[in-house]
Amino acid sequence: MSVISKSKVYRAKPLDREAGIKPDKMGFGFFELFAFFCGIPYFYTINLFGELYATELLLPIMALLLVLFRGERTIFREKLFWLFFFSILMMIIGYMISDLMAGTSKANYIRAWGRNLVLMSDFISLAIVVSADKKYAWWYVFGVALGSVIYLKLAGIPFDNAHWKIEYSQPVLLLVFIAGFFIPNFLKVWLTAFIGVFSFFMDGRSFGVICLVLAGMLWIRLGNRDGLRISGKVLFNMILSAAILVSTVVTVLEQTNQEYSARREASSLSRFAAIKIALIAIGDSPFIGYGSWGEGTKKYADMLYEQTVREQREVRQSNIRRGKSFLAHSQMLQSWMEGGILAAQLFAFYGFQLLIGLKRIVTLKKLDYVYQVYGYFALIGFWNLFMSPYSGSHRLNIAVAMAILCAVKIEPVLKNIRPQ
Repeated sequence: MSVISKSKVYRAKPLDREAGIKPDKMGFGFFELFAFFCGIPYFYTINLFGELYATELLLPIMALLLVLFRGERTIFREKLFWLFFFSILMMIIGYMISDLMAGTSKANYIRAWGRNLVLMSDFISLAIVVSADKKYAWWYVFGVALGSVIYLKLAGIPFDNAHWKIEYSQPVLLLVFIAGFFIPNFLKVWLTAFIGVFSFFMDGRSFGVICLVLAGMLWIRLGNRDGLRISGKVLFNMILSAAILVSTVVTVLEQTNQEYSARREASSLSRFAAIKIALIAIGDSPFIGYGSWGEGTKKYADMLYEQTVREQREVRQSNIRRGKSFLAHSQMLQSWMEGGILAAQLFAFYGFQLLIGLKRIVTLKKLDYVYQVYGYFALIGFWNLFMSPYSGSHRLNIAVAMAILCAVKIEPVLKNIRPQ
C-alpha cells in the first residue's frame, strides 16, 4: 500500500513563478509510472475479436487500482461521464439491431461489437485515470509518444512523407508537448508552429493546420493566463493569429503544391465523393444501418467508383479499383451507415461536446502543462469526426478525447473566472 501511495515530486521551471503563477507539481510514483507503461504499447496489437491494442488491456487494470487503492470516485459524480456512457451503450444496441436485420456475417458483427465494447472500456478506464489527476494524463501521453516512436523505429518504418501523417506526426507533436513541462510557453508556441509548417512539407495538410491552430491558442493565452476575457487586446490578438494562420497556410500550400498537387486533388475528390454517396445511402435507410464493415453496400461502392473514376484519372491517378463494399471516410457517416440512427447519436453528441470542450479549454482552462495536450485531442477529435474512419487507433483517440472532455468539465476553473 505504501508503495502505491508515495511519490517523488518535481516542480516546473521557475518561468511561471516569475509571471506570478504558482508552478505545477509533477509526481513520480507508482501510478505515474503505471500510466507511462500503459501508454508504451500504444501501437502494439493483439488479434482477439479483431484488432486490440495492448494499451487497451493495461488501462482497465490501472483504473481498477485507482478505484480500489485510491478510492477514486470523482468521475462517477460527473453527469457528462454518464451521458457518454449511455450514449455508447445506445450505439452498441444500434449496431446489434442493424447487424441482425441486415444479416451481417458472424465474423464481421463479432469484430464490430467487440470494437464498440472496447471503446466503452477505453472510455471508462481513461475517464477514471485522467480525472483522478492530470499528472496521470501527462505520463500516459508521454508513454504513448515515446512508445510509438520506438515501435516505428523497431518496425523499420522510415521517417518520410508516406509515413508522416498516419504514423509519426502525432507522437512527434506529443513529445513536444511533454517537453513543454520543462520549457517556456513562448518556445512551445514556436515549436508547435514549426511542426505545423513541417507537416505541410510532409504532405500532412490537416495535421499542419491543427498544429498552427494550437500554436495560436497558446499564443493568445500567453497574455491572458488568468482566462480569456474579451477585450480590445484579446480581439486584436485573435485577428492577428487568424491572419498569420491563413497567410502561413496559403504560403506553404503554394510552395508544396507542385510536388503534391496530384495526390492532394485526388484525395479531396475521393473524400467529398465518399461523403456525397454516404449521405445518399443514409437517406435511403436513415434509421437502420446496413451492418458492420460495409456488408450490403456494394450498390454504393459502385456509385462511388462511377463518381470518382473519371475525375481521378484526370489528375493522373489511374489505380482506381471497384470495391465490394463502401465505408464512408467519416466517423459520423460511417457509424450512421453501419449502425443506424442509434449509432450516429453518439458521434453527434460527441461532436457537440467537443465544441463545448474547446470553448472551455480556450477561455477557462488553466494554462498548465496539459493545456496543449487537451487542446490537441479535442481538435483532432473534431476533425476525425468528419474526415477519418471509425477504426484502428482512432478508437483510442476518441476515448482519450471523451475522457479529456469529462476532466475539463470537472476541473476547477480559475478563481476569478466563472463558467458560463
